[in-house]
Amino acid sequence: MPRCLECEKNKIENNTAELVFKPITLDIKKTIDSYTKPWKLECSDLSFANLFIWGADGKMEYAEKDKVLYIKLDFEGVPVFLWAPIPMYGAEVDYRKAIYDGIEYMRSIGIEPTFRSVWTPFRDKMLEACPELFSVPTDIAWDYVYSRESLATLKGKKLHGKRNHINKFLSKYPDFEYRKLDKSMIEDCIALYDQWIEEKDEKESKSMEDEKRSVQLALHNMEELGLTGGTIYIDGKLCAFTIGERLHPHIQLIHIEKANTEYEGIFPMINQQYILHECEGVELVNREEDMGIEGMRKAKRSYNPLKMVEKYMLSTRDLTDVKGIWGKEEE
Repeated sequence: MPRCLECEKNKIENNTAELVFKPITLDIKKTIDSYTKPWKLECSDLSFANLFIWGADGKMEYAEKDKVLYIKLDFEGVPVFLWAPIPMYGAEVDYRKAIYDGIEYMRSIGIEPTFRSVWTPFRDKMLEACPELFSVPTDIAWDYVYSRESLATLKGKKLHGKRNHINKFLSKYPDFEYRKLDKSMIEDCIALYDQWIEEKDEKESKSMEDEKRSVQLALHNMEELGLTGGTIYIDGKLCAFTIGERLHPHIQLIHIEKANTEYEGIFPMINQQYILHECEGVELVNREEDMGIEGMRKAKRSYNPLKMVEKYMLSTRDLTDVKGIWGKEEE
């Protein structure tokens, strides 16, 4: 090959070697699913619906290279990071190179190379390929997984309090209705969410505006995303709604759950009713992470999880004691 043509070929190869991230839109659902679903992991992060509704407005983007999928996350207050590179299941992939492609990309945009929310099987895979990496558990991102039977029946001493809440709800609102969520209820759901925001203080309300965008995306694209929803009506008024999906044939994933807290026991009630009506045939229910929010952590632990989906942060140096790595104020 003439030298000039060889140089041009190398130039093209070098350009294509860079990761090019693109928005996550509905039309790439099949592409994302082709990477994630064959791994059959219980992790909530691998749901396309999660990527689409929480990654709107550039907060999450994807790139493909050499049969490997990369997801970049750019949330306010947290340094930009990547998830574990996800190879096409069964494909011949140089996984060490895939990891370092991600590392070099992060270096190229001037951020500390960190892979966050790395699920245990991928942590093991990454450390096997790159034993020099450092691994730190990040429990604020661990998913809570419950048995479907325990959420449906609430049997046992540990769930006695939940049964009491539901019994109080039934005694006060015996004529409540459970209805499957459909398009006719979308505006009522958004109105309920707006009311829920109004109950928060000013700082919390501002942070909830991004979540509202995600709730709206879920409600308006339920069919395309494969979501199902349930609602509770009292005296003809929508008082609670929840949205989830069948992550795998034996696992249901809950994305959103909102309720009017003026009705005592409304949260345990919508939780149980959705499980009873929309989760038949599943063994496990994933209710996602608590994000380190104390109230959410307490609530999710109170349902006595069967297990946790553990996640880790992997980096090129030990970040265990580095302050501010999660975007928190320096102490």
